[in-house]
Amino acid sequence: MYVAKPTKQQLEWHEMELGVIIHYCLDIYRPDLLKEAGDWYKTDMVRTAIAPSTIHPTKLDPEQWVRSAWELGAKYAVLVTNHCTGFSLWNTKVNDFSISYTDWRGGGGDICREFIDACKKYGLKPGFYYSTGCNGYYNINDNLRWDYKSDYYQEYVKNVEAQVTELWTEYGDLFEIWFDGGIIPVEQGGPNLTPILNKYQSNAICFQGPRDYTHNVRWVGNEDGLAPENCWATTNAGQARYDGTTPDEKAGEGDPDGIYYWPAETDMPNRTHAAFGGGWGWQENEEHLLYTPEQLLDCYIRSVGRNSNLLLGMAISKDGDFQDEEQFKAFGKLIKETFGKPVAVNEGGYCIDLAEKQKINYVVIREDITDGQHIRGFKIMADGECVYESKCVGHKRIVAFENIEAKSIELVVTQNAGDVKLRDIAIY
Repeated sequence: MYVAKPTKQQLEWHEMELGVIIHYCLDIYRPDLLKEAGDWYKTDMVRTAIAPSTIHPTKLDPEQWVRSAWELGAKYAVLVTNHCTGFSLWNTKVNDFSISYTDWRGGGGDICREFIDACKKYGLKPGFYYSTGCNGYYNINDNLRWDYKSDYYQEYVKNVEAQVTELWTEYGDLFEIWFDGGIIPVEQGGPNLTPILNKYQSNAICFQGPRDYTHNVRWVGNEDGLAPENCWATTNAGQARYDGTTPDEKAGEGDPDGIYYWPAETDMPNRTHAAFGGGWGWQENEEHLLYTPEQLLDCYIRSVGRNSNLLLGMAISKDGDFQDEEQFKAFGKLIKETFGKPVAVNEGGYCIDLAEKQKINYVVIREDITDGQHIRGFKIMADGECVYESKCVGHKRIVAFENIEAKSIELVVTQNAGDVKLRDIAIY
């Protein structure tokens, strides 16, 4: 039986488990545009309504952002370099709609550069988000089903290719490159990004990357911090781009017999969807809409603990600082308190025998996925009694229990595809 295998880059991505995605964009300075125009990026309002020269971020400090991510315990950070307004956080030579046209750092500031430097300082792996599908500056919205081969769209494609070349050549190696909504395929008129990726960032993970790129990961199908109970790292989809033709739940589940190894990444904002921009953007007096540390831990268990990575949003204020530091510190502390020290671990084995009965809060199972996922069904036995049954393990499976006391915990594989290799089983 064929079992799709991860690349070494995808294996490294699995090990990171927790990352952040940092959102700072011009829409936070004109929230009224969303109220007046709905999806404002469908119009050319951005060009005239939000001039870079009119914003004055007095506390903009990318190092503070990255430090907050480090305090959380994140292992990687993705910076939204160009969101749906089309505003660029680096000194792009392609247009005049960028951070260099503000008065930050005297007009010569480069957020991308300072972000990269901060990641090096705090030991986080850096990534860049770039929106190809929505760009208010160029009046582009792929959801409107453009004539992608029109002269206007093809001119936009050239600008996209020029901007990502800047991003992928001027800041060193990137851990993850993020495409929100994916990329229009080349044959339909979309940008030809695979050759640029292979030339300059051939080791980068791509979220919803070009379908002919090697190290792709896919979208989990929602922005709620929730992976499906069985979230397979493989899929049979012909591309990593989520185009709306597959139901959300199926996009997240994947396929255990899939021929493409494209694991799911679970992204969510740090503020609830009732907040500005669905929680991704900052507005004052919305602190009450922050997720609690306990809510975030539940999302962690239902994403990282379901063979996915959790990518948590950071909403940067209009002053340019991240004001939800205490939330991140508390969440990071709660993760350490919950999973920092196991009661017992068996590396490579299937059973844990304790000296006496203890309360079991969590059982954590990790499969050796070097050669792919082989466990297709399993049971957890407590003192010989089945207390949980499911299908997918993969990189990590966290199973939460209430009111369970046991002296012995055993993993029983009930279905497999080829030889199973277990990394470990642990009790918390």
